[in-house]
Amino acid sequence: MKAPDIDVGSKIRAYRERNRVTLKQLSSLTGIAASNLSSIELNKSSPTLNTLLKIATAFGVKAGTFLDGVLYRKAVLCPAADGEVVAGLHPGVSEKLLTAGVTMNRMEATIVIAEPLPSFTLDPSTGTDRLVYCLEGELTVRVDEESFDLRPGDSLYLLAEAPRILETRTLSGAKILVVTATEAR
Repeated sequence: MKAPDIDVGSKIRAYRERNRVTLKQLSSLTGIAASNLSSIELNKSSPTLNTLLKIATAFGVKAGTFLDGVLYRKAVLCPAADGEVVAGLHPGVSEKLLTAGVTMNRMEATIVIAEPLPSFTLDPSTGTDRLVYCLEGELTVRVDEESFDLRPGDSLYLLAEAPRILETRTLSGAKILVVTATEAR
């Protein structure tokens, strides 16, 4: 997220005015000079984490109250150019992160492009649930002793503990969408 998008100062000012607290009163509650508070509210300076905590404590709220619009936007555009294609864990497998640039995201979406391969595994390091959606080609996903055949339009939900081995079944390989739940933040 670019710096101009961050507007904590107006959120603090709006909260202060809604609660009918003057700058002088807030200064008294926080120990922060009224001139410094004014500078923060006008976005002439950015509050340190300690300053933000003092302001939040004065109002009896969490510091995140002033950051929700910054860190937890209701919608974030992820332009195609932002998702760089990178080599995957296996030769012949590449990945493109679709949720690049999203701060504090709750999920991650990746396009995995696999050449015709004997088999490959999805990155097991995340330890979270996943949804695999077949976009192109055909593949088999093996989980323990079960096999699931996926064709375009089919999806498979995998629990975190499920070992997953994928095999492409077409000469052209396969393209899949992988959506991963991220750790709670």
